[in-house]
Amino acid sequence: MGDENNNKNEKIKIDYENVDVEDIMDQIKKKKASQPRISESELPAQPSYTSTQAPAPLQPEGPSGKKAKIKNVMLKLFKPITPIIKFLVLPVHQELKDTIQNLYAANQRIDLLERHVDENFNQIRQKLDEVNQATISRLEELNRVREYTQLIHNLSHNIVVELTKLKIEQENLKLKTRIMEKDFEFLGKREKTLESKVFG
Repeated sequence: MGDENNNKNEKIKIDYENVDVEDIMDQIKKKKASQPRISESELPAQPSYTSTQAPAPLQPEGPSGKKAKIKNVMLKLFKPITPIIKFLVLPVHQELKDTIQNLYAANQRIDLLERHVDENFNQIRQKLDEVNQATISRLEELNRVREYTQLIHNLSHNIVVELTKLKIEQENLKLKTRIMEKDFEFLGKREKTLESKVFG
């Protein structure tokens, strides 16, 4: 009886600096083997609650009552290995912490990139405004040059028309002068013939 009481009161020793899972499992097996088996008839009518659970209302005997009893037995059995479960969950917690840190660093990088993009966008917009203003001034100059070119073209066309008219008038005047020269020659011959007849 004394050995059984010692085994019952004996706690599982865990060295958290150097965790040996096999040693812990051996201690659990020894403790479980030393405990007498509990039959369903010896189980208490009301489940015993841990400090973290609130007392539940009384449940009638049946399938739900059996589930509650089994749940309480499982909680008692798993209570000694809760440090192992916490130790097993620790890498997941560390991975989650690393993931959160990586996400925070990524968010900071994204914010920095957004600031750079905004600054570059403002610079590009200023350059585009300057280019647009220069393009507008060049277009205005081109429009003026086009208007001047059109005016010069119209002027040259009018000059050509006027020169053509002057050329035609010059040809007409030449013809008239030739006709008049022939008339003068004819009149001179006629005058000479009349003088020869009168004075001859």
